[in-house]
Amino acid sequence: NLKIIDIGSDFRINDPDSYKTWYGTDHIIPELLKDFVYGLPEINSGLIKKSSYIANPGCYPTSILLGLAPLLKSGQKLDNISIDSKSGVSGAGRKLKEPYLFGSINNNFYAYSTQNHRHIGEMEQEIRKISGLDYKIDFTPHLLPVNRGIFSSIYCKVAEDQPEDFKESIIKDYRDFYKNSIFVKVFADGIPQLKDVVGTNRCLIGINHDKRTSTLKIFSVIDNLLKGAAGQAVQNMNLMFGLKESEGLVSDGLYS
Repeated sequence: NLKIIDIGSDFRINDPDSYKTWYGTDHIIPELLKDFVYGLPEINSGLIKKSSYIANPGCYPTSILLGLAPLLKSGQKLDNISIDSKSGVSGAGRKLKEPYLFGSINNNFYAYSTQNHRHIGEMEQEIRKISGLDYKIDFTPHLLPVNRGIFSSIYCKVAEDQPEDFKESIIKDYRDFYKNSIFVKVFADGIPQLKDVVGTNRCLIGINHDKRTSTLKIFSVIDNLLKGAAGQAVQNMNLMFGLKESEGLVSDGLYS
């Protein structure tokens, strides 16, 4: 009769074979995978409210899926999805390893896990659920010399013959999609910054359309320790127990 919110990665992928592909080992209790709901509240709130088992999303996938979901739902044909994400060092967890030590990360910046990062399987699975289509994404994570925060730049190739107001219509789609989401805000203009979200459970999204290259650029920022982890777990708990969704969480710099 317990309600479980798993903040690790064990139950994010539904298929045991896919789990083995991305994590390199057999799942020890594969029969439970189907019972866990993917805990991204802005996408799955209805399922979360009815479920007793929640798989809390990864921090990179949270920023990226929130950045992509309205576009995927809009029916826009995308020829390619390429993602460049930067995370504060806390996104790598608490490991006593050389790359995460002060002397290595201070005044430094680099990419890592540039092929087959385990979060790709999780993201492609959820993209398939949202859009009904199979996209193979190109994803490269980087480590920033800051404590916390994730900045994801998402590049989507769109058709060349877009109307003059294409960017404005996409922004409207995004705002309509998130109109009832208290923690997601879409910029009318400009690009969000890490300092706008650190210490909050917010996700901020900015959008630009590069007509020359027919590329829609989506910028999504979160605090990896809150919206990317513990804050989202609390948000899921609130939904599961019928509490106010923002209970105990920081949205606009104030506790709800």
